[in-house]
Amino acid sequence: MYTRVETSSAVQQLAIGLHDPARDRPWVVVSSPFGTAVPEIGIDQLATQIGDVARVFLVQTGELTRQLGDLLPAQFQVYGSAGRSYPTGPNPFADLARSRLRFTHGDPQHATDQLVTDALAHAHHAGLFALAPASVITVTGTVKGFMLHGSRALVELDGGGMATIWQELTYPPVPLDWTLSPGQRIQGALDAPTHRLNVELKPPTTEVIAERYPHGSVTLALVQKVSAQKAVLALHPHLTFTITRADISANPRDLVDTLLSEGDVVAARVMHLPSGALHLVLSDVDDDEPVLPPLAAVLNGPPWLRENRPLLALVEDDETAGADDLVFDPAMSATGLAGFARAAGAGLAADDLHGETGPADADADAGAGAMRPSPADFATPRPTLPRPFPGPGRVHAVRRPTPATAGAIPFRVGPTPAPCAPTSVSALQSTQLSLAEAKAKITRLEAQLVEAGSTESDLARLREQARSAQLQLRDALVELGTLRHTVAELRDEQRTQKRMLRESRRTVVAPAPSSEYETRRALWEDATSWVRHEIALAWVDRVPESDREEWPLPHSYGLSDRFAESLSGLDDGQLAKAFKASVDVLTGRVKTLQGRHLHALRQGAGPADPHLLRWDGARCMRVSIEQNTPAARRMHFWQKPDGSVELIRIVTHDDMEA
Repeated sequence: MYTRVETSSAVQQLAIGLHDPARDRPWVVVSSPFGTAVPEIGIDQLATQIGDVARVFLVQTGELTRQLGDLLPAQFQVYGSAGRSYPTGPNPFADLARSRLRFTHGDPQHATDQLVTDALAHAHHAGLFALAPASVITVTGTVKGFMLHGSRALVELDGGGMATIWQELTYPPVPLDWTLSPGQRIQGALDAPTHRLNVELKPPTTEVIAERYPHGSVTLALVQKVSAQKAVLALHPHLTFTITRADISANPRDLVDTLLSEGDVVAARVMHLPSGALHLVLSDVDDDEPVLPPLAAVLNGPPWLRENRPLLALVEDDETAGADDLVFDPAMSATGLAGFARAAGAGLAADDLHGETGPADADADAGAGAMRPSPADFATPRPTLPRPFPGPGRVHAVRRPTPATAGAIPFRVGPTPAPCAPTSVSALQSTQLSLAEAKAKITRLEAQLVEAGSTESDLARLREQARSAQLQLRDALVELGTLRHTVAELRDEQRTQKRMLRESRRTVVAPAPSSEYETRRALWEDATSWVRHEIALAWVDRVPESDREEWPLPHSYGLSDRFAESLSGLDDGQLAKAFKASVDVLTGRVKTLQGRHLHALRQGAGPADPHLLRWDGARCMRVSIEQNTPAARRMHFWQKPDGSVELIRIVTHDDMEA
């Protein structure tokens, strides 16, 4: 159930409750569009999914929302078909990032899901799930698989029926597939009305840790927070240790936040102090030392940490997914799926099961009151998340070109309006013709190999000719890549000469020359084509020719409509930095550059706040463009589940919106 706020007196009571430091649960306030009392956000879904741990209110946009805004701190109001979850505590308005206003932006289901996530995180922080209401019973079952990119786990209960484990209620922001695995036997507290299963365990005591890890032994730890002189490391999601710069490096000039990043998984030595306390040290860990297995965060679960798997991992673009990535147990029966469909009615949204279903389809399913998951919904392998990541005492991982890409030209220079040297153009056209001839020759030889099967000598001769043609093709590809680079250099030289000519003709009263980027921008019909051209030029300038096979520029990538607009107002130096950062992101080099400070954007400022995800599962990432300067620029981009990238926009340091 939810409460309608329809009078000024009710608005005052709502404001008093939101300010009350003794409030025991989060309150969620939803506003309707202007001119109607019917909300776009799924108010009934909110009441069903979070009504047991939060209160839900509905207020109409207009005079009532203006009155409510006057009674709340600045920027904490609710209006215009949006919603907000207000946490508990002495000062629920201390941090705006913890209580974000969720607009629909044409996708009411996404806004509803965001509010569910916000409210559950606030309820978990308030300790509501540590209580044991009458509806909670202890059950056992088997983990069958994961949904919603690892934020939900499906459990088949021993007594029949299905339940779900929510990431927000376990060890946020740790993904569930770090602590659970398909086929794992599980025990937890089941809330029968919502079918949510709580499997959190109490953190291990110091005595348990000391027995598990003898003095001087090495295990893995997660870097949770970093500053210039300190870092917080976790051996368990709820068991942390604070270390200083001296524990990491003997160099007094080193800064902790340049050696470690939040989300790193590092090897740490466990020290037993004379007082009986435990301490962690990173500075003297050798690469070849044995590493004891990390703790399991859940009963019967796998070790929650793994080397080279940071918390802020990105999807790699290689296709190396193995059998371990399969998250669906084929043993699940049709009966079990049917039971899940009946059980999930009160506990899951439609898009929990249909990751590619649009809002309209999800609403239609909800209206029909039925969910019909098929085994294909769970049988899709999840992409691998680990990426190489440097750390203290660890060797920097280097990505090598795979055989499938070793002979390919990593980048194709698109048409450019600037003229180039005729001799270079002729050479380029000649190379392209020889390339076509080599391909045609290989095709003919392959046809002859199929037809000529009379003698072994004929086959050997034809195979030798085919190998010769392949070598010719490879040489042509190398020459083509070299010529393309030469053409790009000639264009840069021509631009430099034209700029010098303009400068030589200037008089004292002549205006300053126009921006180099503005000059090139005027040559393109639309801003998107210009941006792609500048990124291509930056790639040629940024990546040495010897490294271009290792760091190719993708043939295709996404550009939001706001990216080109966000470049306006930047000077040439800032534009150059922005395009260099774009190259680092698109090629994947950003994962090896600590100065970029790559990390996922969260829905709030707290370390437990969930990552900012789009409806299609894309994760919003943030990298640094400038350092140590006022309003330093940052770049936001979407990292899609398939590994591709969509650049969103350039922002200032304080802008945390996607």
